[in-house]
Amino acid sequence: MSDKKLIYILNHYSENSSQHFFHVLNLLEEIAQNGVNINLIIEKTEGKPIVNNSNIKVFCLKKIGIYRLFELYGLISQMQREGYNKLFVRITNWGAIMAILNSFISKLEVYYWHSGTVFEFDNEQKFSLDKVKWYLKTRLPFNFIKRFVTFFVTGPESMREYYVNMVGISDDKIKVLYNDIDTSRFYKVEKQKSETIKNELGIASDKKIILFVHKFSPVRKSKLYVSNFIKQFYNESLLQSYLFYFIGDGKDKDDIEKEVKAMGYEDKVFFLGSLPNAIVHQFYQIADIFINPTHAEGFPRVLIEAMACGLPIVTTNAGGIKDILGEKQLDFMSDINDSNGFAINLVKLAKLESSELNLIRDENLEEIKKYSTQKVALMYIKTIFNE
Repeated sequence: MSDKKLIYILNHYSENSSQHFFHVLNLLEEIAQNGVNINLIIEKTEGKPIVNNSNIKVFCLKKIGIYRLFELYGLISQMQREGYNKLFVRITNWGAIMAILNSFISKLEVYYWHSGTVFEFDNEQKFSLDKVKWYLKTRLPFNFIKRFVTFFVTGPESMREYYVNMVGISDDKIKVLYNDIDTSRFYKVEKQKSETIKNELGIASDKKIILFVHKFSPVRKSKLYVSNFIKQFYNESLLQSYLFYFIGDGKDKDDIEKEVKAMGYEDKVFFLGSLPNAIVHQFYQIADIFINPTHAEGFPRVLIEAMACGLPIVTTNAGGIKDILGEKQLDFMSDINDSNGFAINLVKLAKLESSELNLIRDENLEEIKKYSTQKVALMYIKTIFNE
């Protein structure tokens, strides 16, 4: 039996979830395949996930409210006594806090993942009752975590500097890990397959697709970009065959949708809302261009999903995006405050000859190899188990 043992806390699981937590099971199965015994604790679940590796045991919490915290603490304590001295938790504050409290009286090492340039936005919010509630519910727990967690995990590389300089995390406490991509779901399809998927989705085969998959939110300043680049894009007579598909919800979605409709583009711009992550890969496989207009990011999984499907990308330089893209793609990355530059890059990319677009696609397909689930799983094992 392997001496490598890991507790992994997942805050939510659902087969129909639009969140990227859907990916976690695939990564854990790959880590387990490499000889690690994993106890997966799921805080909230809609149906117990099916795992295909006997090295993984799944524990779904049953209590609600504050009682769930006691249940979680007790479960971690029991596992620690069974020799599980490494724990990885992604984003969920209270899961991390229960683990840290356990580490005070045990040998447990706690690894806490967080990646996102959201702290400037949070600090800029005016004092109000809502901000007080947010501080007590979110910032105060986070401050406890950043002080007492064994290791603070982020990625890609430039996010280390952000957390040291902007958030005050000690540099010697930070570990860098990557998000992974399941290339058995996200991959480039042939033209015939793409047309078949388009037909199934009710999209004309002669239409070109520009895809967006993300939340519309104030922290990402979605309103700064969308109506501006759509207007500039359709001012170009050569680009009328393109359709925009926006997948995702968020606080700003309704306002942006109303603005676009008022501009008269209902027949060209479609807002689909949230879709289950389990099926969203189909839209990547029919798309021609992927867009990521955002003011705040960390390690956006949507970018590596798009790259794995061979899509050329137009994005901003938010968070760690510049670490992810290759040389040719960097030509289509604008500053987070330059919404006009984003629009210009989108028009420029859409007008490229097929040969130039293929060079960008090939670059993305090559760059994505470092984020394969197999490679990232080994990266986790090396980082957590000091190999």
